[in-house]
Parts: sequence; C-alpha cells; structure tokens
Amino acid sequence: MNVFTLSFDTRLAEWYDLRKSLQESDLENVCIEVDKFWQQCPLNNYYLHPHDIKDWPTPWQLLHDNTYCYYSRGLGIVYTLLLLGIKDVDFFSAKDYNEVDVVLATVDNAKYVMNYWPNSVVNTELSDFSNIKNISVDYLKNKIGQ
Repeated sequence: MNVFTLSFDTRLAEWYDLRKSLQESDLENVCIEVDKFWQQCPLNNYYLHPHDIKDWPTPWQLLHDNTYCYYSRGLGIVYTLLLLGIKDVDFFSAKDYNEVDVVLATVDNAKYVMNYWPNSVVNTELSDFSNIKNISVDYLKNKIGQ
C-alpha cells in the first residue's frame, strides 16, 4: 500500500505513526525509515522552487497538497527528522557526479544522505557533489515552531 495514494487523513495518520514508531530508534534506522516513507511519493517535475522558500508549505500543508518534486520530497524528509528531534540536519541542492541535479537531506555531517538513491540511505562525502547550495533548515524550523 502506498500511503501517498490514500486520503489526507490516512497520510497524516501514517506519518504520525512513522514518527511515533521511530522515537526510540537509533539514528541509522531513523534515517532509513524516514527516507523509505518519503520515497513512496509520486514525483512531478516541478512543485517547489528554492527561491520561494518563504512560501513553502508546512509539513501538514505538504501532506494535504500531496504534490511532490525532489524539493518537496526532501522537505518532507527534513520536517520529519526535525520533528523527531534530530539536531544535525542539513538540506542542499547540488549536482552529482553525472551532473544531475539532486536535492539532498543529510544528517550527522552527511554520514546519512537521503533523497538521493531510491530506497537507500547512502554514506558519502559532500565533496562528491558539485555546485552545492545550502537550503536554510533554520527557516524550516520556524515553519514548524522550533
């Protein structure tokens, strides 16, 4: 069952259950499960633009809108990690070694890189990417009242 094909109430409940189930989990498992949850969402080419961050949705709006691009999927990952109390979260846009645009959510100084390979949390160096642009996690924390 893909939660992103179901009703908003179901998506919201499943997202809550995910966070609740991970409260006592180790960091690696949290990253794997959060990435696995958000990798299910169907992707559109465009939904959010990094220059419009002030207009980006809250996590509840994101689940309600149910429209995802690489930025919004990464945003869902970041929001989930922040609400779980993970402190060392970063959000970047970059180009990978094939010059493909990527949007990355990272934890623990990029020990865990999410929103990159489908259903896989990779351990890589940010130096493996080029044209790295930071997306303010502090601004996103304000959107969820942290």
